[in-house]
Amino acid sequence: MKISKFTHTKPDSDGDVRLECTAMIENDSDHDIEFVLISNIIVNSSGATIGGDRTEEEDVFIDAKESGEIDVNCGWGMHEALFEGKPEKTKILVSATTYRREFVKVGAVDIPQDSNEISMLKKDISLGGVAELNGVTVLRLKKDDEGDIPIEIKAGFRNISDTHIERVQLSSKLQDQRDAVIEEDKTYSTLPSKSAFLAEPRFWGLKAGKLKNASVVMTASVFIPIDTYTAEASSTLDDD
Repeated sequence: MKISKFTHTKPDSDGDVRLECTAMIENDSDHDIEFVLISNIIVNSSGATIGGDRTEEEDVFIDAKESGEIDVNCGWGMHEALFEGKPEKTKILVSATTYRREFVKVGAVDIPQDSNEISMLKKDISLGGVAELNGVTVLRLKKDDEGDIPIEIKAGFRNISDTHIERVQLSSKLQDQRDAVIEEDKTYSTLPSKSAFLAEPRFWGLKAGKLKNASVVMTASVFIPIDTYTAEASSTLDDD
């Protein structure tokens, strides 16, 4: 990883200085990068911390054996006093971990047509050999006082490996009888080694007519570490 840009502006009328940073990640692996956890610490000319951030980049895609740029969040403006009059001596220390994605189609589960009934997906699904999805239940409850029908969905994930999974994710689409999407939900969590996560997708404001012959269609993903990187750079003045 290389820092391709780290700049500072002149102080504005409030005395705030804005920093911007971009990193170039070289993907030397045989896997596509689809998730990056990137963090940084910013220090002034005395080496004291004046800022930093931690960001999960989930919209990134870097092909195997290719390179790609990602923005490093430096926060909003910092007061000029933090820079001791030497903004060009400011350093950013960046760390990043890249992840590949293991994706599976979980399948569709019908929404029960009567209150206090359940539908089930009765199978265990492997996620890249490192985690499992242990089936799904969908419970339809009675109408509430506003005429909405509560739906409870429960899907259990287990990390069966010694690998820390930064994110396990369940994406759910509630579809009507014509396969039109009524509502969508994305639920995720970290999944440390030998731990479990209960995903509970939520849908709101559901009326009986929408739920006639409806189903919930699910996909699941785990993001597995590929590589780690560190880089640092000193700031230059942004002339724009």
